[in-house]
Amino acid sequence: MNPVVARNEIEPLLAELIRQLSAEGRATERVIYQRIRKSLCEAKDPLEVSRPLSDLSTMARVRRRSSGEGDGAFLRNADVLLARILEKAEALTLPDESPLIH
Repeated sequence: MNPVVARNEIEPLLAELIRQLSAEGRATERVIYQRIRKSLCEAKDPLEVSRPLSDLSTMARVRRRSSGEGDGAFLRNADVLLARILEKAEALTLPDESPLIH
């Protein structure tokens, strides 16, 4: 995956996710996504881009488990943004790369 394309497509959504997490009082998650965003912005090659994308996928799985997906809990704006980010990242993943799981 081209790091510039990944940054251009995903970074603005991550920035909005971080703002939304702050507004929702989810400080721990905000810090985690700030680190992921920093890693994405600093990536210079496809291998370096794979790390923040893998971290996004991992966070989505952890979040889904901890929130008890399917328990009728309402989706917050940050959760909707995260879903959009994962869809965008998956669309950017090359066919021979492992798809992101969400």
